[in-house]
Amino acid sequence: MPEKKNKRLFIGLVITAFLMIAVYEFLTPNMSDDIIYGDTVAKAGNFFDLFSQEYEHYMNHSGRSVAHFILRVFLFMKTKSVFNVVAAAVFTVLSLLMYENIDHKRKYDIRLYGLVLLFLWFLDPAMSNTVFWETGACNYLFTGTIAIAYCTYFRRHMRLESGNSLSLMIKMFVLGLLAGWCNENTSGGVILFCLILFVDKWLANGKKCGFVKPWMITGFIGNLIGFAVMILSPGNFGRAEVAEEEHTGLLAIMARFLKIVINIRDNYFILVAAFVVLLIFIYYMSADKKKFLETTKYMRMLGFVALMTAFSLIAVPSSQIRTYYGASLFLMMAVLNGIGIVANTHVMSGSASDREGGLSYTMLQTAVTSLVAVWAIVLAFTYIEQGANLARIKREMDERDAYVWQQVEAGEVEICVPRLRPQWENRFSFAYDSDISDDCDYWINLFYTEHYGIECFWSVDREEWTAY
Repeated sequence: MPEKKNKRLFIGLVITAFLMIAVYEFLTPNMSDDIIYGDTVAKAGNFFDLFSQEYEHYMNHSGRSVAHFILRVFLFMKTKSVFNVVAAAVFTVLSLLMYENIDHKRKYDIRLYGLVLLFLWFLDPAMSNTVFWETGACNYLFTGTIAIAYCTYFRRHMRLESGNSLSLMIKMFVLGLLAGWCNENTSGGVILFCLILFVDKWLANGKKCGFVKPWMITGFIGNLIGFAVMILSPGNFGRAEVAEEEHTGLLAIMARFLKIVINIRDNYFILVAAFVVLLIFIYYMSADKKKFLETTKYMRMLGFVALMTAFSLIAVPSSQIRTYYGASLFLMMAVLNGIGIVANTHVMSGSASDREGGLSYTMLQTAVTSLVAVWAIVLAFTYIEQGANLARIKREMDERDAYVWQQVEAGEVEICVPRLRPQWENRFSFAYDSDISDDCDYWINLFYTEHYGIECFWSVDREEWTAY
């Protein structure tokens, strides 16, 4: 395919990726923590009050100041539209960064970029939490993008052996600081990523440190400072003290380890299996072991970083699926690198059938292209169906919110609302995980009680509802 046409198709795919996310963002209302933090932000008299609010949050709740300050800025605007557009843009940037991290790709490689998007849509089990929920997106999508951006930028300059400059030192320090201050396990993965690059370069340089440049040092120092400031938040220690756990000591560690293993098995098995199968395939088709190790080095590195990022969660009492987001990004990039090796390089044995134009080559290219095409069709059907469900959910939540405010204006202090219809539940909406309970004392009910300024707030099944 001519390069010019390929470029147009690639740009079209990037625009499509942005629009698909933007539509779903607009179909997702504020919910759960969006409401809670929104009420707090509403008390800010001006923009600079957000800094004092975040300081209080740092001291009493969590050290993820970068993520939470981004969230406060969006909530301070009092319109979700800006967030919707920016979140779609950030998702698109993330997809391009992941594409950039595929070593074995062709120019404007539509198949590989298409796979990046398909991976992000289908292989993130918590996409409703990490991309479409405003609070979750700031904590995971935005911070994950910052982390991958730093890794990409650092690795690119290291591979280019860029000379030192004050500008590069400052850029690397700031980006490193932000990447280290993003998210506990993801930021830890970033530090590990950079350490492996250092060790690899050190070994390649004959175990001499002459390759080290000041910009590498400032970037890594920024990483460590950001990570330390986040981890040492007094709020983290406060939460750890009140965290409930069935076991203590070694048994607690073993229980956490088991939970991580089960979470990986239940939610990321496809990625793990694909990683292993691709390594085996490349090994048997490589000319020799040396070629295999050389070709798969970055793929294996990303897989190791993903594994360590996931298992670093053993340090906390509980880990929800969305906390594996950073690890999943590293693992996705590892698998994508494997697919790139298989589809776009000739690491094979060198027989005529393996070379371009041979039967094996033709079958391989057909398989890769067919995988992307069929999976894209599945996404199209899924997108249309679940988009309709998101619109229905948003309509129900908007109607419910309007009804509650009407009751508040009428002087009601005990208000009952209908729960969302169960047939519309889907993996792209966080609404069902944060829906109103039938118990007035349930935590989410209490927050909404405070939000609406009433005394009691509860729900009933939609089939039992008759008020509207």
